[in-house]
Amino acid sequence: MSVERLAKAAEYRRQAQEIRTIVERIAINEAREQLLETAEHLEELAKEEACKAHDDDFKPQPRSDA
Repeated sequence: MSVERLAKAAEYRRQAQEIRTIVERIAINEAREQLLETAEHLEELAKEEACKAHDDDFKPQPRSDA
């Protein structure tokens, strides 16, 4: 698995959770909705990075004919 991609996915998830925590304190509906949409987008980015990390594991490695 690509450690860098998994780290990126974890960072997206951390940011999404941070936004959700902020949303709990905001009473303005429009701002809440925008922040929730951003959190959902970050979750999607996290899923994409995690999938890419798994895909990297299955890519054929270049042969070294030494």
